[in-house]
Amino acid sequence: MRPPETGALAYELALRFRTLARALDRLDRLEGERTFSGWLTRLSQDQEVLAQLSTTLALQTLHAATEEALYQLLCSLKSEDAVPLTQVCQETGLDRATLYLRLGRLAHVGLVTLELDAEAVRATALGRALAHWLSALIEETRTQITEWLELVGSTAS
Repeated sequence: MRPPETGALAYELALRFRTLARALDRLDRLEGERTFSGWLTRLSQDQEVLAQLSTTLALQTLHAATEEALYQLLCSLKSEDAVPLTQVCQETGLDRATLYLRLGRLAHVGLVTLELDAEAVRATALGRALAHWLSALIEETRTQITEWLELVGSTAS
């Protein structure tokens, strides 16, 4: 089995950066901030900083998604539709405060979107792509372990 391509994840991470950059640019314009004027142009010309930024973005996102409790929560949000928080509490067995804290960590790195007015949450395209990639990795690992155990079992006989 071939692992999923990283292109979809890279694309979604780049979109995440674009959202952050737009928010920062808008904040600079609203606040009349001059200190950071031209930062985006300078960033595009500095490959070392771009490499650092890409690394940080990818690793922070992976770190959140690979924490087992957060991974399980992310996997429970398979649909593109928003899921009521009460339903997520029931399905996961988490109390509201714990659920909110965990969702906050996932939202911070762009894996879910909290819809507070509707008391709901939805996985982002990045969240769904990363959950799919991790699930495929886990399944392939299980398959490889199973094959190895069968080989060991057949040579022990």
